[in-house]
Amino acid sequence: MLLRASAIIVILLIFTGPLYQVHAETKLTLRDCVDTALKNQPAIKAAQWNVNAGYGRETQAASPYFPQVSASTGYSESHSLGGAFGESITKSYTTTLSVNQLLYDFGKTGNALDAARWGTRSSQQDLERIVQEVILNVKQAYYALLQAKKLVLVEQKTVEQTESHLKQAQAFFRAGSKPRFDVTRAEVDVNTARLGLIKAKNGVRIRTIALNNAMGTDPGQASEIDDVFPLPQEMPPLEKAESDALKSRPELSKADADIETAKARVRTEESNYLPTLSANGAYNWATGTQNLGQFSGIPLVGDILNSWNAGVVLSVHLFQGGLTKGWVSEARANLMALEMQRDAARQSILLEVNQSYADMESAKVRIEVMESSLQKARESLDLAQGRYEAGIGPYIEVTDAQLAAVQAETDYVQAQYDYQLSVARLLKAMGSVER
Repeated sequence: MLLRASAIIVILLIFTGPLYQVHAETKLTLRDCVDTALKNQPAIKAAQWNVNAGYGRETQAASPYFPQVSASTGYSESHSLGGAFGESITKSYTTTLSVNQLLYDFGKTGNALDAARWGTRSSQQDLERIVQEVILNVKQAYYALLQAKKLVLVEQKTVEQTESHLKQAQAFFRAGSKPRFDVTRAEVDVNTARLGLIKAKNGVRIRTIALNNAMGTDPGQASEIDDVFPLPQEMPPLEKAESDALKSRPELSKADADIETAKARVRTEESNYLPTLSANGAYNWATGTQNLGQFSGIPLVGDILNSWNAGVVLSVHLFQGGLTKGWVSEARANLMALEMQRDAARQSILLEVNQSYADMESAKVRIEVMESSLQKARESLDLAQGRYEAGIGPYIEVTDAQLAAVQAETDYVQAQYDYQLSVARLLKAMGSVER
């Protein structure tokens, strides 16, 4: 048993210290735990900020569509020596308002904006993926805690039974009808059962911490949950599960968005081969004087006046040493890599669906088998106890039946846990994790 494999040092530490106490007033349902995780998990918040960053990149990519307006102001003074009229001095205060507007760039800006938008969609799908993983982690932690609590009940029942066996063995020994060996063996069984109970309670403590961590809350917080496994639910056929997964999994949607982003970037880089047409204009408010020297003893002085300029510019890269070609080649290679990654993701998702489906079917059958085995183990224990109490059966028969009953109880709880976890994993594999 997994819980019985805990290190003895940990057990002793737990035994010597106070056991974990739960003081929660209300029991948390699985729905409560999921809602808490969706509000508190830092991974979800980080992914949401990545989406917000994508919106910022969209704004950046769309900015060339709008006029680029700038203003400047300043003072300048220049001296020119050796002119025809002597030294020339210019002093001016200038304020300039300039406007630059892109007219046409053969789709470069449009493709860059498309790439940014698809990038945001990719971030949104990544957020969805993280949300689904968080929900699965919460379910796994919830069911693990529920399993641990069920095992505590099993161990408590075992302790009660072994203590009852010890009292019976002691009574028989005092009456002289049974040997001292039965008492010693019963004492060993009691100690073993108590140790199992300590380990089971420690398992509850550890899994409570894990559930709090999955919910994004304080690990030391007490969390009391409902102690009933959900009923088995109907799942679609395997073919339908595979089809739903290929339609709904955010990993594939993200891969498609990344491919569209890469295609837009290829077009953006290819547009660097083409010219860009833009218009610009500026108006200068200026005050100052310009001293051009003297002519026949007469100072040549003039005022600096306001001015403006406007124009249309067509620019094209004639030669860049293969820079644009390299950009295009890199963008196309990235596109091909993303297409291969999407194919790999598709295969991985189908494998995940099939594995989860097989695990679910196996666990479902195991539950049915273990229900029968548990009933038989309990009947065997009752018979062994009855024979021993009647003085016609050996104590070793009771011990063997007790061990078989505990193992059957544990296996039954494990089968229930495995079934619920396999269903949760299958839903996540199908991309249909409920909120």
